[in-house]
Amino acid sequence: MIDWINIHVPTWLFITFIVHLTVLGSVAYMILLERKVASWVQDRIGPNRVGLGFGIIPFLKDMKMFGLGQPLVDGLKFILKEDYRPKNVDRILFTLAPVVMIVTIIVSIAVVPWGGIKQTTQTIGVSVERSRLLSDAEATTLATAKSGLLGSDIIETTVDRSGLADKASEANVIVTSRYRFQIANLNIGVLFVLATLSLAVYGVVIGGWASNNKYSFLGGLRATANMISYEIPLSLAVLSVVVIFGTLDLGIIVEKQSHLLFGFLPAWNIFTQPLAFFIFLVCIHAEANRAPFDLAEAEQELVGGYHTEYSSMRFALFFLAEYAGMITTSAVCVALFFGGWHLPLPGINGTIDPSNHAITDSLVVCVMRALIFFGKTLGIIFVFMWVRWSLPRFRFDQLMQLAWRGLIPVSLAMVMVTAVTVYLAGGASFESMDDKTAVMLLGANVLLVVGTLIGSRLIPKAPFTNRRIIVPGSRFSKPAVAAAK
Repeated sequence: MIDWINIHVPTWLFITFIVHLTVLGSVAYMILLERKVASWVQDRIGPNRVGLGFGIIPFLKDMKMFGLGQPLVDGLKFILKEDYRPKNVDRILFTLAPVVMIVTIIVSIAVVPWGGIKQTTQTIGVSVERSRLLSDAEATTLATAKSGLLGSDIIETTVDRSGLADKASEANVIVTSRYRFQIANLNIGVLFVLATLSLAVYGVVIGGWASNNKYSFLGGLRATANMISYEIPLSLAVLSVVVIFGTLDLGIIVEKQSHLLFGFLPAWNIFTQPLAFFIFLVCIHAEANRAPFDLAEAEQELVGGYHTEYSSMRFALFFLAEYAGMITTSAVCVALFFGGWHLPLPGINGTIDPSNHAITDSLVVCVMRALIFFGKTLGIIFVFMWVRWSLPRFRFDQLMQLAWRGLIPVSLAMVMVTAVTVYLAGGASFESMDDKTAVMLLGANVLLVVGTLIGSRLIPKAPFTNRRIIVPGSRFSKPAVAAAK
């Protein structure tokens, strides 16, 4: 019989449940935020009719609540809508495509460091026989098995044998453990995110091909070219940060930004590597197929793109995957360039280890850090929505030129400049960014931007493929003012 009372649930399982519940719940309300931002940009009100009472709950019936019930109504509409599948589609792949997209996005959120490191000291009673003494290794093994801790989390164990009597008794094992406030602690976290997000393109391509529709297939091809092109400068922008700190662990990258420069300025990479941040921001727009990079969904050209033939919950999964991808990429952007959970406020930095501000023994502090991290993530997501309703869509040739003739050369130069700057600053990597290195990196970014502007004047421009054709006798052959005369 299973002893349910004494079963210890691992901490990461709680964090997994909370993070995924928060992310997937936020996706629904990001759709509402998207529509609100669109209304603000277009000077209108936006959805504000459906409250949480849905017009039927008595005490909430007449409360509009700023339209907070709208995402729930939209979700209900998707569930009740006809699940239509065209004739002659590949049935297995047609269903598998949206599943691939949403699964890859959900998995990629696992390595985001939400709240630093939580340290816990607890006393665990271990029963032993009188004739047997506990070694440190045995104490660690028994305490780990009884407490449910991971062996990698335990940093120190002390055995208190004062409670041992002549007969069988219990020894107290004092266990000091640390765990990161994230789902999975991977030392290759950045690489894991890039690798998993790159798999999302398979969902787009499979969906476009399995639909047996030429417009959907063209949308899948466009998405493939888009993602392949912009993954290169995206990876190079991340590499610029990795070169500085010498690690792929997102948690360590955040920790090395958790101090101040010049006594007042947060040591976030946005202040030392602004060009890398700009390239990263542009590329995550392209990776998420968001405007102005949404050529795979151009309704004027492709009727709707790779998900033209989808309806009901299959289409909803594509929709949710796009917004969940925005959360993941925005969270990674915050970890790389905005110091993650760090904010120059009293009580946020841990005091246990002066050399590492991430370590704290307070769960409240970890939760506050997670809220700060999520707030910064919402700020990046707002930029996504602001850009969508402000900039027109690129032509496909402009999309490719921006990547191959613009971002890729600049990002390559940025990696080389960063490597040279780190070498001149005196190290292969830094425990934390110092004032001198910060000034050198910022100066290198400024020089690179100036050099890029000058070089763009010297490099021959690409042929203009969309020039007008003069038609003899047409009223459009002359400027409008001259034609009016």
